[in-house]
Amino acid sequence: MKKLLIISIIPLCFGLVLLISVPCLKAQEQQPVQTSTTVNTAGTSPDKIVFDMKYCSLSGKKDELRYNSYWGFGGREQETPFIKELKKDKKELTVVYNRYFKDAEWSAVEIKNKKPVAFYFDLNADGKFSENEKILPSNTEETSGSTTTEFVTPDFTIKTEDNQKVPFRALMQIRTYNNNSSTPNCMWSPSCVLEGTSTIDGQSTKLILFTNGFTGSFSDFGRCSYYLDKSEKNIGRYTPTQTLSSIINYNGQFYNLKLNGSHEEGKTIQAVMEKYTGTTGNLRAQLTGNTDLAPKLTGATIIGSKDKNVYFRLSGDQTELPTGTYQLSSGYLNYGKENEDYWQLNFTDGPEFAIETNKTGTVELGKPVLSISAVDETKRYQSDVKEQKVYSKGQRIYLTRKISGMADEIYGRFSKIENKKQTYIKPSIRIIDPDGKQIVSAEMEYG
Repeated sequence: MKKLLIISIIPLCFGLVLLISVPCLKAQEQQPVQTSTTVNTAGTSPDKIVFDMKYCSLSGKKDELRYNSYWGFGGREQETPFIKELKKDKKELTVVYNRYFKDAEWSAVEIKNKKPVAFYFDLNADGKFSENEKILPSNTEETSGSTTTEFVTPDFTIKTEDNQKVPFRALMQIRTYNNNSSTPNCMWSPSCVLEGTSTIDGQSTKLILFTNGFTGSFSDFGRCSYYLDKSEKNIGRYTPTQTLSSIINYNGQFYNLKLNGSHEEGKTIQAVMEKYTGTTGNLRAQLTGNTDLAPKLTGATIIGSKDKNVYFRLSGDQTELPTGTYQLSSGYLNYGKENEDYWQLNFTDGPEFAIETNKTGTVELGKPVLSISAVDETKRYQSDVKEQKVYSKGQRIYLTRKISGMADEIYGRFSKIENKKQTYIKPSIRIIDPDGKQIVSAEMEYG
């Protein structure tokens, strides 16, 4: 007789079977940034603020402004003329790829004694090596098991997808491991911004635009980021940024933001902020669950439903917004008894809602429902794969779990915060036979 296994995944609170008791909502079963000393006043008025944005290089120093985000690009190694020339007299080379650097996609790291000593980048994209294209380390940090080394290129010119030529600078971070069998981990990061200074409410104010990866664009709403604050504030490594939006909120005042001009060589972008004069309403997020757990929305991202250039980050239970229609894209909620350690859960794909003039719109979330999908591991990438609940012994299966709320929001990771320390809780799963005997149990990984 063919022996069968039965998958049993029991929901508890927001997750699956947990190994600890969890309070839950009620469920239904080289250069630093150059600081401008001249404040732009041309065309500026209390209702219209103008920033003339200038290209600025970042040095990559750890205590200065940096992106703190890294990209890796896979690709089959190609021996371009630049790489061939390097390999003539440099043996220990690791080749690195970045598809955005047209005609200079391939660069190389020189390794000696398991440590990076030089980075070679084709700055002028001519396929030939010159001494100024040998870049030495700017930062090195050693741990017990690895070494992280960073290189910052000089300024160079890249071509954007629409064939504009723009100045740019990049940082290469390389992590090498003491284990001889491990290959270096090479990651790219942008290392340049656009910066301008103007006056808002009598205060000298700085605006910084951050590029969207390596596209060379600093002005894509919803993709690029910005920083806006008083000029005298320290701009360090962990300067908070926001997603670039056509409507922004600064010190409680909404502004329409327009970006005119181009970042091409010899040209500038002018950022114009005009006070928003339209009507506003308010948003309140209501979480349905056990009232004694005091669920609270602590942060959220919303985007315009019709105008995709509008992005806001919200915090608190009630927030003023310009009149319009939006989608609650993602957010975090806390739950637990007041004045005690608490739990946190994130969600995505929240509902659409409308903000009407001088009214408060309510978005209702909560009542999470757990569902499980189990498919044959060998067929997981097939579009017509069928879910199953019973499998033969020894058969490999692929499991996913989904927790959706009453507004079709999707809940993700949940964690417990104790003494200000956050611990992610992994759902547990067990597989039993037809007689109810446990065959195997394990924790489900996030990711």
